[in-house]
Amino acid sequence: MLKRALLIALFTSCAAALTCPSAAAFDKNKLPALNFDKESKEPVVINGDTVEYNEGGKMASANGNVIITYQDLKVTCTKAIFHSDTKEVVAEGDVVLTQGRNFFKGERVIYNIETKTGTVLDPNVYIEPVFYGKGEKAEKLGQDDYYIKRGYVTTCDHEHPHYRIQSKQLNIYLDDRVTAKNILFFVGDVPIMYFPYYSHSLKDYHPGVTVVPGKNSDWGYFVLTSWRYYINENLRGRIHIDYREKRDFSYGITTNYGTEKYGSGLFRFNYFDEKKYNIWSNRPYEESNSPKGKDIERYRAQLRHKWQMDPVTQAVAEFNKMSDPNVIKDYYIRDYQRDMVSNNYASVIRTDAFYTTSFLVQKRMNRFDSVVEYLPQAKLETTSIKFGKSNFYYDGEVSAANLNKVEASPVNSVATTNRFDTKNQLSYQSNLFGWLGVRPFTGTRQTYYSRDLEGQNDLIRGNFFTGVDLNTRFYKTYNINYKGMNMDINGLRHVISPTVEYYYSHRPTVNSSKLGQFDEIDEVSFANVISPSLENKLQTKRMVGDKMETVDIARFVVGTDYNFGFEDDKGGKLGNYSLSLESKPYNWLRILSNSVYNPHSARFDSFSFNFVGNPELDFDNQDLRETVYTDFRRKTWGYAGGYRWDNDLGSLLEGQFMFNVTPKWKVTAYHRLDLKRFGTAPDGTPKKYINSMAEQEYRLSRDLHCWIGDFMYNISRDHGHTFMIVFRLKAFPDVPVEFEQNYNPPMFGSSLPPG
Repeated sequence: MLKRALLIALFTSCAAALTCPSAAAFDKNKLPALNFDKESKEPVVINGDTVEYNEGGKMASANGNVIITYQDLKVTCTKAIFHSDTKEVVAEGDVVLTQGRNFFKGERVIYNIETKTGTVLDPNVYIEPVFYGKGEKAEKLGQDDYYIKRGYVTTCDHEHPHYRIQSKQLNIYLDDRVTAKNILFFVGDVPIMYFPYYSHSLKDYHPGVTVVPGKNSDWGYFVLTSWRYYINENLRGRIHIDYREKRDFSYGITTNYGTEKYGSGLFRFNYFDEKKYNIWSNRPYEESNSPKGKDIERYRAQLRHKWQMDPVTQAVAEFNKMSDPNVIKDYYIRDYQRDMVSNNYASVIRTDAFYTTSFLVQKRMNRFDSVVEYLPQAKLETTSIKFGKSNFYYDGEVSAANLNKVEASPVNSVATTNRFDTKNQLSYQSNLFGWLGVRPFTGTRQTYYSRDLEGQNDLIRGNFFTGVDLNTRFYKTYNINYKGMNMDINGLRHVISPTVEYYYSHRPTVNSSKLGQFDEIDEVSFANVISPSLENKLQTKRMVGDKMETVDIARFVVGTDYNFGFEDDKGGKLGNYSLSLESKPYNWLRILSNSVYNPHSARFDSFSFNFVGNPELDFDNQDLRETVYTDFRRKTWGYAGGYRWDNDLGSLLEGQFMFNVTPKWKVTAYHRLDLKRFGTAPDGTPKKYINSMAEQEYRLSRDLHCWIGDFMYNISRDHGHTFMIVFRLKAFPDVPVEFEQNYNPPMFGSSLPPG
């Protein structure tokens, strides 16, 4: 018998040929490697307070603090026996069987390391990422396949969970899904509902069932429900059944699908059976088609598909069909606020090392949309093809398209043409004096139109262009280390990058006013412009996550242009100044400001300022909202805000604040104030809003251990008062109903050129 000894056992038929020294001869730090299986690539390692084996090498037994490891499997217990001939481990007493981050706890485990199958009696289970379970018996049927008899699964880690899904038969497939038949859903010890079949993907972070009750002025009292279904990983989605007091029932289905060879996509269909009040948000379009008192049937259908045909070829298609233009505004307020575009197209794009080819078909499906139709368009683009070992580069583009520009009903005007376009450019890359980059270029564009706006046929428009780009870069490094105000400054580098671009475009042979304006190709006109810009950048090194990285703590870019002449022979004109500043004084804080200054009126035409931050959050590694609302144990607080002003449209002030009042309670406040806005009143007449509160929202969240309870109260100038009550599992925070209003700043870095 060995005290706190380690036995490394590798069993084969040749085991009997080896002998073992006495216990006194053993040093636990100098144990011999007993290789009983010459064909085994990994040993079975047995560690315990005492370890014994028989002379024949067929069995090893261990007692006290036993640990058995093999590949990614680990077994801990108080007593274990390993049989070399059957490759079977029998473990007893506080047994924990761990595979990766998944584990089973039980009183007795029988496990075969060769077939990777076994049985756990009276098991407690944890399955990554969030499932806990318990049962009468658990069987491991394969590498990643488990079966629990007369048990339950839940995301609550309490001994007596707040809720559970209970069944006589539970199947768990690691990294794939959990399935059950004839299940009961319990809240506490009370059965709430019955399901004949349940399946949940371990890759899906949406809850199985969502019920959101509430009330607002547009819908009255409402209940929004979502029921998840899962057939397999290639066919899953949600079924929606909603009731709105003022609009009656609506039904919908959202399906995520996939194929092995032809890509994957999403299909969504929603049907709204408005039978009660026929209250629509704006009536000009539908009033003549939907007389008051009759049933109104409204719908929205959407299909998106993506297919990676090969490593360099991708096909994308989208289909959108709606009953009327206001269905988005009435039922999908977040999509409406984002100004979602409902295009209908199919596109194939192939990108190789030197060229990109694409094929596009775009067709109008809703007569209330204004659309440019491509029926179809084929395009070939080359990117900077170098001539041998010289510094000359060629860029080219050729496209052919059948075009229709269709105005929204009831306007019936249609511009149509067949167009063939080629653009060819030659450039030269050089470096003067070792510090000045110079790129002169010249090119020509030729475009054929089958007809123009005046009915003339077979036109060819020619255009010549040339120009030069100049750029350089200067920098100086300062040995500055500053830790004050919690700023992590480890050296400072100041980088100055001036650029000048000159572009000349000769008058095209056909004026753009005579052509249908389908896209940017048709906008070619005379230009004689110089565009200087200057970038200043401050950089330092600091810890980002667990690595020291170079960080831009501030970037400021100012630019303008000067047009030497116009097509109507007017004199030169200085353009507006654009100024952009982005700052990152801390890893958890972003500041972004953009403005446009008009030198002719000596005033700013637009200005915006945005900031987003959280003192306990590293923006490079985490998401603010996800962190705040899925981890109540941290006393996290975050903030975001912005001011946006436009000389023609008005100005607004927007902000959001999130705070953990206690480890169990969180509050969020969101405000949007129109300081000045030119809009439209509900009756359609123009209206000016001054210091008008456009929207405010307050959200109170409570940690209910495995649940999060949200009470949301929203006051909107356009939609009145709304309240909602939402319960969501911590494990599945992605509720399929967008119930909250959030501050959405512009994407940081998108308004500045690459550094």
